[in-house]
Amino acid sequence: RLERLQRVVTKLQMESGLCEEQLNQADALLQADVRLLVAGKAPQKAAEVERDLDKADAMIRLLFNDVQTLKDGRHPQGEQMYRRVYRLHERLVSIRTEYNLRLKSGAPAAAVTAVSVTSAQRRPEPDEAPLRYLQELLAWVEENQRRVATAEWGVDLPTVETHLGAHRGLHRAIEEFRAKEDKGEQRVCRGQPCGDEAVQGEDAAANHPPVPPQNSSKSRLRHLESLHGFVSAATKELLWLSEREEEEVAFDWSHNNPAMAAKKESYS
Repeated sequence: RLERLQRVVTKLQMESGLCEEQLNQADALLQADVRLLVAGKAPQKAAEVERDLDKADAMIRLLFNDVQTLKDGRHPQGEQMYRRVYRLHERLVSIRTEYNLRLKSGAPAAAVTAVSVTSAQRRPEPDEAPLRYLQELLAWVEENQRRVATAEWGVDLPTVETHLGAHRGLHRAIEEFRAKEDKGEQRVCRGQPCGDEAVQGEDAAANHPPVPPQNSSKSRLRHLESLHGFVSAATKELLWLSEREEEEVAFDWSHNNPAMAAKKESYS
């Protein structure tokens, strides 16, 4: 039994090192793309970053399973290995949050930049630039509405925390989008009748930018925070039960144990 658990420790040490390398690679690619965005250029490695993060996520799930095996076997390095894997998980959440905020949810800013560059290169036909701008915004809204509607919730504390961290990044992007909406509306309405005088029918869409999935995002964030609170409390209770179980299993239940009287008093 001890040999089997020691093999698990060795496996954890090796695979946690590989997971850390995976996260380092994802972070390096992410920072390279962030520098491109700052320079006004399109990101090049977003797909690779997401793929690396998904790989790291899958590795961490397996590592947590191995950690649980050590805890169940009461291995002395169980807690140490748990802290090591949990730090990897925290870093994964941090990188994924920055990725969602800076790259995956950056479409509106990119749309504004694209319209500005196009306008500088050639004089657009009337209404062309606003309509293209709105099309970009609408596509971003629809994509994030789909993501909010189909997102998972998690089945344990690590996965719930992963989803909560990722959605907080997305929600910040949606809030920023909302703040930019008035600017977008002013951009669209420039030189056109707005409000009560707005053009009706198909042309009316050009006068009002699409509303982001703000309410759905707020609702999901609220539910995720509630779920996280519940799962955190439940996890603490389970850890407490596990500690009590260890005490009972390790206790000397023979009648010769001088602490037996105190144990009986405790049970009463």
